Amino acid sequence: MSIHILSRNTTLVAPPKSAETVFLFPGQSSVGPDILVRARSAHPAAEAIADRARAVLGEARAARYLDARGLLLRSNRDTQIAVFLATQMYLAALAAEHVEADRSLGLSLGEYSHLVHIGALDVDDALRLVDERGRCYDEAPHGMMAAVLAADYDTVASVVHEARRQGEIAISNINAPTQHVIAGAEPAVSWAATALEEEHLAHVTIIERRVPMHAPMMAPVAAAFAPALSRAAWKTAARTYVPNVTATPIPHPTAADFVAHLTRHVSEPVLWQRSIDGLVSAGRQATFLEVGPGGVLHNMMARAWRGVRSARVDAGEGIDPRDHFNATVGAWRA
Repeated sequence: MSIHILSRNTTLVAPPKSAETVFLFPGQSSVGPDILVRARSAHPAAEAIADRARAVLGEARAARYLDARGLLLRSNRDTQIAVFLATQMYLAALAAEHVEADRSLGLSLGEYSHLVHIGALDVDDALRLVDERGRCYDEAPHGMMAAVLAADYDTVASVVHEARRQGEIAISNINAPTQHVIAGAEPAVSWAATALEEEHLAHVTIIERRVPMHAPMMAPVAAAFAPALSRAAWKTAARTYVPNVTATPIPHPTAADFVAHLTRHVSEPVLWQRSIDGLVSAGRQATFLEVGPGGVLHNMMARAWRGVRSARVDAGEGIDPRDHFNATVGAWRA
């Protein structure tokens, strides 16, 4: 087994010849001002996605995301578009290098890159949906989201139940055994965050101060977004669809499956832990490759699913994007 260590938190491991590669597509928490600059620096194939952005969004709008000086994020819509485009750039780069996967999973926004990968949407139509999704999210009821580390599900659920006396709140992401996200009205989320830290010694970080994603408060947003999902140019998927809201693989999904699950996706929790567990417990020798900006999913895999091979295509801090990408591809080819 070949191992290339580029930085303290970035280890590239060549999978055994019998291993299955699974692509993991990150959500919008992986945003940053330079994510598209890094993605375009990693491989020439990224420019084809930049061209698609210009065609779909128009030259003026696309220029805001493709500016070589970095991103100016004004809205949730900007965040969703930027992360989707960066992810698609890395996916195009892997395709150009013939690094492929039969399976994939996408967390939250990442589910739209999952749809592209399985062949349910082309890049243009997925970008149109992400654009409309972001527009609808910018009109969402005001709320807050917080990541909770070092507390198990039962503990978080108990505190959330008590916090409902302060307002609407729910567990919006079940990411790993001791990593969850809570979302809802600001007073309830703030109360729960304090209780989790002071009474249960959890580590809580506010990750969103405007949109309470994947929580019941988003039901009006789901209704507003549903017509766009119904109008989308769905295709026959070539690979299995794994929706966040059920974590149950659908080998032969229909357009109705996509519309129903993605509508629910707006206001129901992300069952990420169940999705990963399903692949790991199946006994497959899977190697998980995070395809997109940052290393949130790769780092989560390293902490919560020890012994499972994982890597990331985006460079860590202080590492040249092209050097890192080439090293990742080299490890996969070893």
